[in-house]
Amino acid sequence: MTKITNSSKFSEVASAILDLKGVVTIKDIVDAILQIGNFQQDTLDKIKRVSSQELYGTFNPYFHEYLDNIKVDMTYQRRVRLRQLLNKLTNAKGFHAQGAGAIDVAMRGTEAFTWDGLRRSILAGISGCDYIPVARFNHDRGASVTHMQQTEARFFKMRNADTEKMKPEEIFKSKVVYNDPEAKKILEVLKNASLDVEGLNPGYKTMQGFKELEDKLFKKVEEDEVVRASEIIQNVFTKENVVSSYLLIGLALLLKKNDELDGPLTDSEIESQLTTWVNVPGENRTQSSLTNKRLNSKPSESIAWNISTRAVDFNGQQSELVELLKLQPDDTELLEDM
Repeated sequence: MTKITNSSKFSEVASAILDLKGVVTIKDIVDAILQIGNFQQDTLDKIKRVSSQELYGTFNPYFHEYLDNIKVDMTYQRRVRLRQLLNKLTNAKGFHAQGAGAIDVAMRGTEAFTWDGLRRSILAGISGCDYIPVARFNHDRGASVTHMQQTEARFFKMRNADTEKMKPEEIFKSKVVYNDPEAKKILEVLKNASLDVEGLNPGYKTMQGFKELEDKLFKKVEEDEVVRASEIIQNVFTKENVVSSYLLIGLALLLKKNDELDGPLTDSEIESQLTTWVNVPGENRTQSSLTNKRLNSKPSESIAWNISTRAVDFNGQQSELVELLKLQPDDTELLEDM
């Protein structure tokens, strides 16, 4: 396997591990962590070091697997946040076999892939273990790699998303891998909008706050409006590394209602006015400037209203827009007072 990183800086190792893609070995991850400068002093000296022999007794090939032999397919896994992982280890004063239990591995032929237990495997390796208890699942002979990924991703979701809290983005990623129809549909919209979530559309700008899109897409706004809104946001807020899903849906809703006006603006006119608003000298205007003040019950309508009152002049059609957005006088009064 390729070395994850040559760096010994914590921030660079953490970033490399966070961005892992494809198939990697537990050993490669552990080796990358152990090469961090001062890791012995900052972490290992604070925990009790243990051996697999001490924790589990003599190695048994039926019940155990060497960490060096275990791989992980990051296609469907949750990204590993190193600081959180190490905090968990030091807070617990070390790795505890009873709490960790056995990890789950899927056998792709003779290769073991952990589909549940990635973090426990890493913690075991950092703590001095060289093997760990496993529960094995054997894929059907002749199964394709894609089919095996989908099977493991389905297991992963059942074990994690259905029983413990995961980020909506992480649940979405696992659904995409096992070909959930709705997830694949949303992924296509994201691709057409040049947006990335959890590395599924590499090369595109990251969208922040997936749940807002998931909740509103195809219910309040359609693909065309999301694609148009994304293009405008990315053209206007060029200094920001992410696209806010709240602004994305709010602007998409505004574009939808704009199209219903008797005298609608063109997308280029809206983009031009937003650009002028953002670039006012001496002002630090960002996406959050249009999204922070919103009604919890009507977030996208609030943001559409914010844009239409602060940044874009709709040529005297403001009251019509308010009606189309179905905002009540009490709503606009609350927004004005924020």
